[in-house]
Amino acid sequence: MTKKEKIMQSAIRLFCSLGFQNTSTTKITKDAGVGTGTLFLYFKSKDELVNQLYLEIKKEMQVYHQIFSRPILSFKEQLNAFWVDVVQWGLDNPDKFKFMMQFKNSPYISKFTMDEVTEDHQFVQNVMMQAMAEGEIINQPFDFLMTLFTSQFSSIIQYLTIEKRTNQEHLIQVSFDVLWNGIKKN
Repeated sequence: MTKKEKIMQSAIRLFCSLGFQNTSTTKITKDAGVGTGTLFLYFKSKDELVNQLYLEIKKEMQVYHQIFSRPILSFKEQLNAFWVDVVQWGLDNPDKFKFMMQFKNSPYISKFTMDEVTEDHQFVQNVMMQAMAEGEIINQPFDFLMTLFTSQFSSIIQYLTIEKRTNQEHLIQVSFDVLWNGIKKN
């Protein structure tokens, strides 16, 4: 693991456990086992570190959007596969998931970072708009649908993380069915 990766991994863990204000760059570098000045070789400030972490994690999550590039599946099948993958990613990466939830609406995330994330959602937006046009899902603003989606997957990940259920696959599918029943066109 590179020094930069160690810094990023430590920062995620500390931001999640201590919060942004209580996590100094010194604590991050100490936890990462690198010199204090090393952090500033990669990041100009703690704010820049947070933004880079946010973008890196979002890009990692974007891999799961690739399921939408399979036109042989129906929109519902694509969304279901995406749902299962994203929830599993959240369960497999609890610190990264917690970081995303803490910082997605944070004032520490810059406009540039948010614009870049919005641009990355363009493909998903196009697929959803097509599903609306074809009458598969309700005709609502993309931001509204993404808010529903995000809140539902956040809730099921938190529930499964806390409850440690043995029937996780079943509950993930049930949670998708609840989402689908809320957005499908009647």
